[in-house]
Amino acid sequence: MAEQQAVEYPALACSSCGYRKDGAHYNIWVISSGGVAGLRKMFGDPPHANEMNFALFSTSGVHGNYTTIEEIEHSLGKYGSDPAFMQDESEESIPDDYHGPSLTVAVYHPRIIGIGYGNVQVTLEDIPFLKALRQSSWDAVQRIGRK
Repeated sequence: MAEQQAVEYPALACSSCGYRKDGAHYNIWVISSGGVAGLRKMFGDPPHANEMNFALFSTSGVHGNYTTIEEIEHSLGKYGSDPAFMQDESEESIPDDYHGPSLTVAVYHPRIIGIGYGNVQVTLEDIPFLKALRQSSWDAVQRIGRK
């Protein structure tokens, strides 16, 4: 049996999922390459999460870190998107309050048992969208299992 092509899903590419089968059910995707634009495509702008599609941020684990949206907002506001100290190869010049632009995201699709995971690069312009998506997702998760 020939190996099937990678599965395509809105804003997600399944180039290395374990099941390598058609459809989104029971799969895990890497979403990093889609970035915030992929999240906008998936959830709309303004974002609308629901019981079938929601996002969690700062989830760390094997694919990321605990950096919050607010920490990224502070870093970008104070230091800009390409601070000079990042050109220094030693980590000694990096301020303690600098967290960089990378945000860890997990997108859940509980009805199909699908998960997208990865890190997205954030700009200051993305911050309002990400905060709105976080709130919309929180609201959706609270409705799961309730009538």
